[in-house]
Amino acid sequence: MEKTVRKWRFMGVAVLFCVISVIYLGRLFYIQISGRVRGTEQKNEIRTVTIQAVRGEIFDRNGELLVGNRYTYDLVLSYKTFSSMDVREANRECLQILQGLSENPEEGSNLREERYFPFEGTYPYYRYSEAALDGESVVYFRLQRVLSDLKLDGDLTAKELAEYYIDAHGLLMKQNNGKRYFDDDQVDALIRLYYDMDAQRFRALGEYVFAENVNLSAMTYIKELSVSLAVFHMNAERVYEYPGYASHILGRVGPIYAETWSYYKEQGYQMNAIVGIDGCEAAFESYLRGIDGEMEIELDASGTLLRSTVKKEPVAGKDVYLTIDVDLQIAAEDGLAENVALVVEKSNGYASKGSDCNAGAAVVMDPNDFSILALASYPTYDLSTYSLLYNDLLADPAGPLRNRALNESYAPGSTYKLGVAAAAMCEGLLEAGERVLCNRVSPYGSNPTCSTYSQHPNEYLNVREAIADSCNLFFYEIGHRFDINEKLSDMGAFMSKLGFGRATGVELPEAIGSVSDPNDWGSTDSTWKSLFAAIGQANDATPLQLSCYLGTLLGGTRYAAHLLYGVSEFGSDGITQKNEPVVLDTVEIPTWVLDEIVGGMKQVVTDNATVRSNFSEVRKKMTVGAKTGTAQVGGDNPDNALFVCAAPIESPELVISVVLEKGAGGSAASLTAARILEAYLKKQP
Repeated sequence: MEKTVRKWRFMGVAVLFCVISVIYLGRLFYIQISGRVRGTEQKNEIRTVTIQAVRGEIFDRNGELLVGNRYTYDLVLSYKTFSSMDVREANRECLQILQGLSENPEEGSNLREERYFPFEGTYPYYRYSEAALDGESVVYFRLQRVLSDLKLDGDLTAKELAEYYIDAHGLLMKQNNGKRYFDDDQVDALIRLYYDMDAQRFRALGEYVFAENVNLSAMTYIKELSVSLAVFHMNAERVYEYPGYASHILGRVGPIYAETWSYYKEQGYQMNAIVGIDGCEAAFESYLRGIDGEMEIELDASGTLLRSTVKKEPVAGKDVYLTIDVDLQIAAEDGLAENVALVVEKSNGYASKGSDCNAGAAVVMDPNDFSILALASYPTYDLSTYSLLYNDLLADPAGPLRNRALNESYAPGSTYKLGVAAAAMCEGLLEAGERVLCNRVSPYGSNPTCSTYSQHPNEYLNVREAIADSCNLFFYEIGHRFDINEKLSDMGAFMSKLGFGRATGVELPEAIGSVSDPNDWGSTDSTWKSLFAAIGQANDATPLQLSCYLGTLLGGTRYAAHLLYGVSEFGSDGITQKNEPVVLDTVEIPTWVLDEIVGGMKQVVTDNATVRSNFSEVRKKMTVGAKTGTAQVGGDNPDNALFVCAAPIESPELVISVVLEKGAGGSAASLTAARILEAYLKKQP
């Protein structure tokens, strides 16, 4: 099936090239056979024009097309050619074009809309419309501009203006037998056309778009009529196969901005080239762009094409395969939307319980090489309507244009405790099985307390239980031990090796976040430094960094996170250049330490009622390890909800991080992760 799809893609491009060739050859044949060349006494012009290269397409890791190309053709008239023609011939060809478009309506062929026509009725019974007489309307403004451009009286009546077009274009000319060349319906059609040309300032601009998105049958029909006025301009536009999904990843294409022209000029681009603006379109521009070709054309003095010769064949851009799995991407984005709605629904209107939750992010990653399987930001937008809705998107207070997965950093809250526990055991500050009293009150001052976990006051917890119950007092004790042993910097260094405060290596722009070194906190009390750092409130990370952190903790190797899976020649059947993982750092974590961490993560899924419920279907098929996080934002703002997990926990194939802004409780964010794992399991044989 995949080879068949590729075959049709390649054939589609070939057909398009053949259509263009037929158009040029048909035009050349018409010139040579019909004798429209006016004579050798007029000097011909030779130009070199660019043949636009086909832009490479974007696929997911499984070969699912994400971004393709659609080619459309606009029928454009040249004023130089039009003005050099006999008026009767120009009228005839314009009518032929109109006929060709009207008789081949399928698949588009959008004739320019008559937005500015000032008359009501049909020829010869014209009268000015209300809009043409309304001094505040666009139609009135265009009418006055047309009269001025044509040097006509501003008070011209409808009849007089119609007579101008009749005289200027010979619309009532008669044959030798006294019969008119054009009937009233044809005269009406030509007056409408010629007025629109003037309203669009055809003379000044030199080109007039007669019709947009002209279909193949209309193109063929018009060319068979040997219409010399018809010139078809090819437009290539991106088509999004999953509109509304992966928008923050894929990015946009557009014209070169003035401020970046010098850069692109050095790279050999034409000024009118279309380039990647952001996202993967920009990151992988060097693969996608292709190499434009060149064609030499010869025109006579009237602008008529005499010959065309391809001097340099265009080279299509390469296809790019992303590490993204589109099924998991959809599950992540839909899961976030469902998750946010559920949090708001269950809040009963209380901000402290999540009534203001309206945004979030999720990242799914393969911990074995840090390839990104899904990268979702909520709310999102649709790339296919981006330009149309840009102002609304920009004004939306929820910030749909923000890529929260890469460019927003959050305090990790209790998800940070996994790394702190590992650091403490690796540094010899905590033994496996050692128990610490959790009595809701810190021995290092009246605050902070552990009021969240009132179900087991005066209970001694080991590290697994402390992870499962996210006991702050347990981790205050760990922070204190780092402090009194003067190892606070060692805790920060350990967390840094796990990825906090480090660039992930992803190909798109990202925030870096920070890792706390309490020794740099100035005059702040030492005790507070250690306690605050140990529970994850003095650090911040992006959702991608959280996934990298968990992947490094469980696997011992921090790879560069990446979206590029591989590259192939346009239309080929497989990847010809695969992206290899890059090791950024390693960390030595003894097996017994990992056993304690993983044991605690497994208990989160079995002991936390919300997580257990959300993962009920997933747990039937795989064992999951997780950690919740409820991070304070400051002031009266509701807490953020965070959730990280790995599955299957014995040998992780996925690590997932989820953040819900103002989501109140970390366990609430587990629904998104559950939806992702459900989608993953459906794909397994």
